[in-house]
Amino acid sequence: MTAPMPLLAVEALTKHFPSGTRDKPVRALDGVTFTVRRGETFGLVGESGCGKSTCARTIIRLYQPTDGRIRLDGTDITSLSQRQLRPFRRRMQMIFQDPYASLNARMTVRDIVAEPLAVHESALPKAEVTERVELALSQVGLSREHLLRYAHEFSGGQRQRIGIARALILHPELILCDEPISALDVSIQAQIVNLLRQLQEDLDLTYVFIAHDLSMVRYMADRVGVMYLGQLVEVADAPALYSHPLHPYTQGLLASVPVPDPAADLVARPPAIEGDVPSPIDPPSGCRFRTRCPLARPICGEASPALTDTGDGHEVACHLYGGPGQSPDHPSTTTTSDHQNHLGGNPT
Repeated sequence: MTAPMPLLAVEALTKHFPSGTRDKPVRALDGVTFTVRRGETFGLVGESGCGKSTCARTIIRLYQPTDGRIRLDGTDITSLSQRQLRPFRRRMQMIFQDPYASLNARMTVRDIVAEPLAVHESALPKAEVTERVELALSQVGLSREHLLRYAHEFSGGQRQRIGIARALILHPELILCDEPISALDVSIQAQIVNLLRQLQEDLDLTYVFIAHDLSMVRYMADRVGVMYLGQLVEVADAPALYSHPLHPYTQGLLASVPVPDPAADLVARPPAIEGDVPSPIDPPSGCRFRTRCPLARPICGEASPALTDTGDGHEVACHLYGGPGQSPDHPSTTTTSDHQNHLGGNPT
């Protein structure tokens, strides 16, 4: 039986930015490949500066790709002009990280949420526009009494709800969530992720969910991709990745998550990641994680490992894994039960 076509397919996506050195660009993305199935949530995690947000902005064509392919429901949108891209922009929208900076302070809530309609459905009568805006606001827990207020009159959580309403107004299929909770208080974060899950269920949405909070990603995502210095190093179903991480970087990330139980620290866990992230202008040769990896071998500096399926769709880019079922000698990848419970906790 043929597998259904993914809603989003990213193939060897590359984005380089100019730097002060003529022959050495900032290699923000370097050959990222993954797919997102219709109706699922694909999580992207990694340290700050690893390229997660650049990936989202390049997918939605806020940045022009340097190389690679972006396919939306089978159609290559990589090189489309802005005019050709317009019908596809209706189908994919973005929720930005900072609810303070992403809303125009000079516009009312009605105008902010209605702005996509002004671009894509400019012939709509004013009354219908207002009706559509009220519906979008009600879907995110706001009401018509908020229509004529300005962004500065709202809390951070309310502003992010306005941003979500703006993303919903065109009835998209795919929403890229660029760290939508990182600027919010912890109690508000739980409300927003639960809202996103409810909207996904009600509206049959597909998400690319970017975050550095591993517990939230586990709660939200069906599959997870781990990024390091512009490249994917591991992709797996969320339960498999959290219960049995393969890449030393993924193990280090999970080991870095604080556990609210002092006794848990007495149980042996993989060592946390040491050292600093290298410069994306001059990344290490071969495996980019080798300069911080406790398991690095000579081959790690000679060749860049490709994502390899080790079984059941669990892919890892590491020279320690040569093929399906192969498992090297390395520190235990099994986390403690307390650590697993903490990562898998429900935000409610």
